[in-house]
Amino acid sequence: MSNEAAKQNFWKWFTDHQEELETFIQAEDRDYRIYDSLTAELKKFNDLLFPEITINPEGKYVLIITPDGLMDGIEPTREIVAVAPAYDKWVIVRFRQPMDDPMLNYNGLEYPPEDIRILHELDEKEGKVHVEIYIKNMNKDEKNHQALAFLYMDHILGEFNTITKVGYIDFIHLDPNRPVDGSINLLELRKLIEDKLY
Repeated sequence: MSNEAAKQNFWKWFTDHQEELETFIQAEDRDYRIYDSLTAELKKFNDLLFPEITINPEGKYVLIITPDGLMDGIEPTREIVAVAPAYDKWVIVRFRQPMDDPMLNYNGLEYPPEDIRILHELDEKEGKVHVEIYIKNMNKDEKNHQALAFLYMDHILGEFNTITKVGYIDFIHLDPNRPVDGSINLLELRKLIEDKLY
C-alpha cells in the first residue's frame, strides 16, 4: 500500500468509527477494542505513531497523533495530520501539547509534577538544553518514575519541544529532605526553552 493510500485509509476508518470512539471516551466501564483498532489502523500508516483520545473543556473530542517522543516520528505525524478531514465534533492535534498543570498516571503510578526538579545547562550552539531531572521517591520504582517524568515533559514542555530541544537527560533520585539548589520546575523549563531556543 502506498503512503498516500495508507493515510486516506486511516482517515476513512476514523470517519466511519468516530461515533464508536465518542462512546468509548464517554464510557465509565471501557471496552478497549475500538481504541485498539484505532491504534492498529494508525500503525498501518506508520509503526512509530500512537493515537491518544480525550475530550477538551469545550466539549469537543480530541485525537492526538503522537510519535511517543521519537524524532523519526515527527515527519509522519505532520504528514498524517496535514491530510485530516474537518470534523464537527473532533479536533485533530499533532503532538502532545503543552499544558500548565496536568495530573498524569503511568501504569498505575501517580505523582504530581511538583515532585520533579531540574538542573539545566543551555547549549545555544546546538539549540538544546541538557537536563538533570530529580524525581522524588524515584528509587522505589525507577523505570515507571522515569516513564511518567517523560510524559510530564511531553505534556508540560510540549512533545515537539521535548523531542527537538531537550538534549542529554540524566535521571536522579530526589531526596525530599535535601533541596536541589538552583533547580527549576518543568513550567520554568518550558519558558526557558521558549525564550532562549526559538
